[in-house]
Amino acid sequence: MKVDPKEPVIVVRTEVFGRRASRIMEMALDTGSTYVIIPWKVVESLGYDPAVSKMRMPLVTASTTEVVPLITVKSISALGCKADNVLVACHDLPPRSRVDGLLGLSFLKEFDIDLYFKKGLLKLRDP
Repeated sequence: MKVDPKEPVIVVRTEVFGRRASRIMEMALDTGSTYVIIPWKVVESLGYDPAVSKMRMPLVTASTTEVVPLITVKSISALGCKADNVLVACHDLPPRSRVDGLLGLSFLKEFDIDLYFKKGLLKLRDP
């Protein structure tokens, strides 16, 4: 995938598969996020109810720490790679966000990542 090293965020077109639907999202590549982060309404549209999740985790935001539910989605596909049973944190991003969610380590750690800023190229590979 081509990337513009001058842009503040690397946006990756991502498909998230749930119990009853899938959703294509524009997600920020975020190696600083332990989990993929998806808004509540998207998680609900995929067929999950985050409110009943027994798994919770503290999520540090720019202004506070919140406890958010974790769910396991069926699969996530991005940059030609697919991972099954991915842990996702349910949290709404600020309204002015340029992306739908964050593509964090719960997905990325399944693959090798090559990022060539000088060439403007991002590759995800199955090891």
